[in-house]
Amino acid sequence: MIFPLTRLNEIFDENFPIEGIFSVYGDYGVGKTTFSLQILLNTIKLGNPVIFIYTKKNIPIKKLSNFIEDDATCDLEKILNKLLIIQISKFEELRKLTLNLDFLILEIQKKNDKIPPLIIIDSITDLYRITLNRDKKEINIRLNFQLNQILATLRYLNQMYGIEILIVNDITSINQDDQNFEIQSGGLVMNYWISNSLKILRTEIFNQRRLELTKNKETYDTNITSDLTKRGFE
Repeated sequence: MIFPLTRLNEIFDENFPIEGIFSVYGDYGVGKTTFSLQILLNTIKLGNPVIFIYTKKNIPIKKLSNFIEDDATCDLEKILNKLLIIQISKFEELRKLTLNLDFLILEIQKKNDKIPPLIIIDSITDLYRITLNRDKKEINIRLNFQLNQILATLRYLNQMYGIEILIVNDITSINQDDQNFEIQSGGLVMNYWISNSLKILRTEIFNQRRLELTKNKETYDTNITSDLTKRGFE
């Protein structure tokens, strides 16, 4: 996984796939999708295909175009030829798709003579949270089971094929001992399956972001800052 920030590339050896599931999370509009698209572009520039699963309405093609508009080495059409975009609108669709990703991977391998080294899901819990129902416990139990299925399958693909898994996630607030804490959406289920996570936070400077990295359940580096521009994180 090639990150848009030097510090992260120093922490993770780009010559070896990141083990487990990597999540990028934070508040709405903080730059999560932008960050993931930059990683996507870095992967495709090496000639690799990428699977991009998108659960929102407007596929961010314009953002991709902005990132490469001054880059003579990039062409949007060539980028899109290496990019398989799958847009879904229901959580059950995401579950079924994930459970059949191994077949899709083999099809892409036949077409490109290589396994896609990266799968991105943006966002992993959008449709999950929409489907939750506080008044129907049995629905929530089923949804948590299905979320476990999705994450377990993604972890299997990472281990079986060496495919890096990048998921975009939101944050939610919980109250514990009369204190509010921000955690990833999906709660304990996400905590169990996620190996590495990067929280993106706003700062007092308008276009500056602070990034907090948790690596293998331990806070690793909280002093990463970056400017967020039209061309992404710099």
